[in-house]
Amino acid sequence: MSRKIGFIDESGDKSIHFEKKGVTTFFIVTAIIVNESNVNKVRKGFLEIARKYTQAPEIKSNSKTFKNIDKRIKFLKAISSLDFRIYSVIVDKRKVFENSGLQFRDSFYKYVNGLLDHELYDYYPYLKLISDNHGTDKFMNEFINYVEKNHNQTELFRGPEFKFSDSVDEPLIQLADFIAGSIARCYEPNKIELRSPEVLQILDKHILHLREWPESPPKLIKNIEVGDEKYDKEMVNFIFFKIEEFINANQERAEIEIKNQIICLNYLIYRFKKNPYEYVFSDEIIDRIKVRDVLLTKRQFGRDVISNLRSNKILIVSSQSGYKIPCSKADIIKFYNNYTSKIIPMIETLGKADIVIKNATSGKINLLLDDDFELLKDLIKTVSSK
Repeated sequence: MSRKIGFIDESGDKSIHFEKKGVTTFFIVTAIIVNESNVNKVRKGFLEIARKYTQAPEIKSNSKTFKNIDKRIKFLKAISSLDFRIYSVIVDKRKVFENSGLQFRDSFYKYVNGLLDHELYDYYPYLKLISDNHGTDKFMNEFINYVEKNHNQTELFRGPEFKFSDSVDEPLIQLADFIAGSIARCYEPNKIELRSPEVLQILDKHILHLREWPESPPKLIKNIEVGDEKYDKEMVNFIFFKIEEFINANQERAEIEIKNQIICLNYLIYRFKKNPYEYVFSDEIIDRIKVRDVLLTKRQFGRDVISNLRSNKILIVSSQSGYKIPCSKADIIKFYNNYTSKIIPMIETLGKADIVIKNATSGKINLLLDDDFELLKDLIKTVSSK
């Protein structure tokens, strides 16, 4: 499996007292994942692009240069040509209770970073992580101890596999900072503006998952009007509850098949939040699974990923347009019609084949009289009577 390096930085402050002036509502930690063999190329490309926009010693998302959304969008379009992946944990601090113990800056920060590190392992079993410096040496040492203690694969973080670096010295941490700050433009109430949705449109091909915590109910990036018949909130909340239940129950399992299913769900969740009405082609999901160096054909994907998820009572609908998490009765009808258009012709074909076989053998072969085919006989009879 190819070696990867993750560069980590954040947007927002660690305090959960979001009601206070100047305290952010969201805290976002972002990892930029790059192939180890490609790090120098991506770093060089980022620096070349950065020099065209600012002469500052480092790129900072909150700098005056990028307060203007138009300049931010142009810079995002430029860096989107680079080869990297994005995984973010987005914490809505309004859902974090102060009596949870996470009200303390260090506890909150460690927990969220631990969540990111743990979930990245689902995508990249062999991963070196480099994070921006934060706080004192004592705090950083405590953070490393926390990650090692709470991560199943502790060998992943020994020695040089997990370290801190100053963003001034590592441009790809600056890239992580800029991406985290740009994603915040789609979540932070006082930062959202008319062109904010363009941020995710530009970064879409790079995104593995935008992991919101707490996850349920889902926070949609696309605005849905109250009473929209195309969006059944009760159904959506139940489906997301089942998805979260499945992920929580299987997060610790090491089987490749389970990891593939979780990656598939993560991407469908992200795309649903971006636009709950949009279908996703299987190629896009397979491409996300491929980051683990797992190559699936469309047939294997349908059999080993989608079918197994459905067997676990995860509702995923499909059509000629691809796959999606359903959000309305119309989605379910389309799903049923899609299967009906395939199943009924197959049953009709079997019925015709049965007639030919009986005629060709003078009735000696009449499989529909066998108990094993009693259900099929009833189905053929039902379809032919219509």
